[in-house]
Amino acid sequence: MTTIAVLEPREVPLGGYRAITVRRTLPHIERASVGPFIFADHFGPAAPSMDVAPHPHTYLATCTWLFSGRVRHDDSAGHHLDVTPGDTVLMVAGAGIAHSEYSWPEGPDLHGVQLWLGYPTDERHAERGLHHFTTSEVAHGGVTARVFLGELEGEVGGAGSLADGPGAGAVAEDADFGASPIPAPRRALAAELRMEPGASLTVPLGREVGILVDSGSAELAVGSGSGSGTDSGADSAAATAGPAALAYSHGPVAEATITAGDDGATLVLLAGDPYGEDLLMFWNFVGEDESAVRAAREDWEDADARARRFGVVEGYPGFEGEPTRAQIDRIPSPPMPSVKLRPRRNK
Repeated sequence: MTTIAVLEPREVPLGGYRAITVRRTLPHIERASVGPFIFADHFGPAAPSMDVAPHPHTYLATCTWLFSGRVRHDDSAGHHLDVTPGDTVLMVAGAGIAHSEYSWPEGPDLHGVQLWLGYPTDERHAERGLHHFTTSEVAHGGVTARVFLGELEGEVGGAGSLADGPGAGAVAEDADFGASPIPAPRRALAAELRMEPGASLTVPLGREVGILVDSGSAELAVGSGSGSGTDSGADSAAATAGPAALAYSHGPVAEATITAGDDGATLVLLAGDPYGEDLLMFWNFVGEDESAVRAAREDWEDADARARRFGVVEGYPGFEGEPTRAQIDRIPSPPMPSVKLRPRRNK
């Protein structure tokens, strides 16, 4: 039987010299990935303080999703843009890319999530680059969604499914929340959901699934007895997550039901095919073997090799009027461990 578990977040400083504190659920000692998602951080709401100097990535993709605030993205592939709520920015590293991320002190509260996605071995060598897409809100019943990776259809019930009259909320309705044109690995699905108290969404999947809760609480349930108000049985499993926690399935599920708690919920729905491979990763470097990971680190620490492989990030510290930056031009890699790297495996 598939089970549902909850990962509680741990606080981690992100960004080196002038770090922002984030609440991290992936990777975790209990779980390396959910679908293709190998990294999940939740941050804010807080005064804008992100200041992450140029740093590298190899053979993965990064995605920052904001509930509020504004983050400047500059990368070595020549992309320069402000990320605001509703913007999807998926940066594909390929063999090597570098980027910086920062906010402005006078801006609105900074609040969002950052996700990393892992690529299967046969897809890792895609050319580095950036995909950008601005989403639209779509509402059905008591659920409002912004789909930023993949596509989302399902059945909405609970609060708001029938606005008036006897039996309000008792009848489910089919819901199509739209799709994102951004290509992502392993049938990745990511969507922001804002759910009224008691609202539910049942989604057909055939994939692993997780919910990263921003505010309120939500139950993730799978199986024939899934969903609040049903009788639990041998073929059902459910767990409830609160702010910054991640509820996830052990393995693919045919469908999942998300039900908001008494105060409603804002969350990010994540799903995708299992990663399916051992993930060999150190810091921001993914490699097919240890020598590849070590070579990436050596290239980042050597000025000539760094410029050839990762390129140069222009725009940091950038234009007049930016906040004062730390007097560094990049984040150096931590030293490699003296022992052999061990792949990350899901338990």
